[in-house]
Amino acid sequence: MTGAPRRHDLDALRVGAFLLLILYHLGMFYVPWDWHVKSRHILPELEPWMGAVNPWRLTLLFVISGAATRFMAAKSSTGELARQRSSRLLVPLAFGMFLVVAPQSWAEAVEKTGYTGSFLDFWPRYLSFDTSFGFIVPTYNHLWFVAYLWIYTMIALAARPLASAADRVAARVLKGAGLFVLPALAFGLFLATAGRAWGETHMFWADGYAHLQYGTAFALGLVLARMDSAWAALQRWRALSLAAAIALAGVALALQGRISEDDPGPGGAAFAFLREAYAWAVMAALFGYARRYVRTGSPALTLLTEAVFTFYIVHQTAIVVAGHLLKPLNLPLGVEAGTILLATVAACAGAYGLARAVPVLRLPLGLKPLPARRRPAAVAAE
Repeated sequence: MTGAPRRHDLDALRVGAFLLLILYHLGMFYVPWDWHVKSRHILPELEPWMGAVNPWRLTLLFVISGAATRFMAAKSSTGELARQRSSRLLVPLAFGMFLVVAPQSWAEAVEKTGYTGSFLDFWPRYLSFDTSFGFIVPTYNHLWFVAYLWIYTMIALAARPLASAADRVAARVLKGAGLFVLPALAFGLFLATAGRAWGETHMFWADGYAHLQYGTAFALGLVLARMDSAWAALQRWRALSLAAAIALAGVALALQGRISEDDPGPGGAAFAFLREAYAWAVMAALFGYARRYVRTGSPALTLLTEAVFTFYIVHQTAIVVAGHLLKPLNLPLGVEAGTILLATVAACAGAYGLARAVPVLRLPLGLKPLPARRRPAAVAAE
């Protein structure tokens, strides 16, 4: 089976969204919101910037993941794709929970519970489901995205016989203004109802709002993948989408401190629709501009497309551990943040290099396994 030409625009957006997470999670070390560890330098002024990214960063990734899954499905049988995606997602997830995420939980236990043991003392307790720390261990922390992606992929594959019918419905409703209005209305409805009632837990068995939001985003990517007219419309109206996003952000900023989606009553519900309209306008603009300007691949994009999942797996642990270890030094803000960022990039690049050099680590660290007949020397010669 053959598929459509590779979508370099979606590759670029995926890389950008994942790399944005590095900066976002670095910001979580400083913003006043609760997180695994916190700096001595708390910066309330980061909140508007973090809040501007929050509404769309993960939904964007799930839309792109849905589209990528559809492209992969065009080249694979249902069973083959289920096996491929299970190995590509569940192996890194298990490895991450077993080893990569554990240092995050250790640092969190030290900072929040006063735990005084070393990581090597903590790790066996982490693996034995110790309940004395006040939070769940072992856990997946930021790797919840991988778990949810696997769930949605398996549901989509089970529903594959319905794909043609879904395409016909999407072609009718996601045309013209519907492409720019209906997703925003759906996401707004989810937030105004389930989101305000339940919030997000990132516990897959009790996360109804997140499944509505991200499951729908994934499904949207599935149907948009083959809608050339939709991508053409996103490209054609990209400037209008950007203008709408800026205008909606301005309204939200003007209302900041007076109302939010968490407020009870119709005001909070209205703000939820405003928030999601802004988020979809940002995503529509990003899709449109990427479609217009990212026409071809490049060696850098190819490298980053392969490496970015490894970066995602490793980055939050690097930020948490580096931040925790640097905290007692009382470094100036700029020195501390810059050192954490450099340490994170180095850890991510080192993990990617390790995965490339050690074939058995490729799959656990997010790279495709080598073809059965291909030797490591062949990779080194590339």
